[in-house]
Amino acid sequence: MIIFVYAVLVFLVLRFSFSLFNFLSNPKLGYYGKHFTDKVSVIISLSDENDNPSSLIAAINAQDYTNVEVVVKKQSETTEKAVAKTTGGFILFLDVNTIINKGLINNLICRVKVFDLDLLSIVPNRKFSNLFSRLVYPLSDFILLNLLPLRLVRLSTQQIFATTNTGCMFFKASSYKMSDWHGKTEVLLANKFVYIDEKVGFDKVSSQLLLTFGNNILAVLIYLVLVVAGPIIVLINFEPVFLVLPFGLIFLSRVMISFLTAQNPFVNVLLHPIQMIMLLGLLLKGLWIKVLTSVKHKI
Repeated sequence: MIIFVYAVLVFLVLRFSFSLFNFLSNPKLGYYGKHFTDKVSVIISLSDENDNPSSLIAAINAQDYTNVEVVVKKQSETTEKAVAKTTGGFILFLDVNTIINKGLINNLICRVKVFDLDLLSIVPNRKFSNLFSRLVYPLSDFILLNLLPLRLVRLSTQQIFATTNTGCMFFKASSYKMSDWHGKTEVLLANKFVYIDEKVGFDKVSSQLLLTFGNNILAVLIYLVLVVAGPIIVLINFEPVFLVLPFGLIFLSRVMISFLTAQNPFVNVLLHPIQMIMLLGLLLKGLWIKVLTSVKHKI
């Protein structure tokens, strides 16, 4: 038991360290004040046949960037077919439920050019419409920011770090159209340039969270044991005086992540126990769907 408790505490300290690193390094898309004229192809992905992209198209037209073409990718259409319609030097993928503010495209181009990136993935800020969204949607940011130092992603060529959030992805067109590439990638927080108003079901959220772990079943199970079960076991077996450090680290992590993602820290700290229960249910649901899918493919 004592070895397990040590493992929980060490993992908690590591997660806190990553959260602190992200908080101090402030990995957000900046406003650079430069203006470009490169042609940008914006692909709007519809997740449902009834989705209406008119609001997002209006926001794109309201940008302080004029050399833009818009391609609407229907649910029944492949990404390759949509990309084949583009003629721009850069490709910006946006989900239909995203909301963008002025300055986004110029700043994306500036960041990609200055750091010679092939892919810039933006983690959108989130809008909450009800209690369910407050319980579920902050979880992906919580997992990402206490497991991954975003400023160091640029040093890796592993695309899994960038594909955990697909709401806003900006590619060099030449890099994207290569059949096999391991280009330079960066992941940044939206810094209020991009918001996402998610209205997705339990299964979709489960799949998105599972993707953060690279769909690795063992990694998910270890994470759940250390993050969800671990604090409960520590709470049961130790005196309150010994709980100040672990729960203090959890509190500080949630506060820092909330400020980075423009969320209410008080609400996230207050809802943290319920969110962890939701996290357990969502990841187990995602694992169940993955297992069932694997079995069906084998039959």
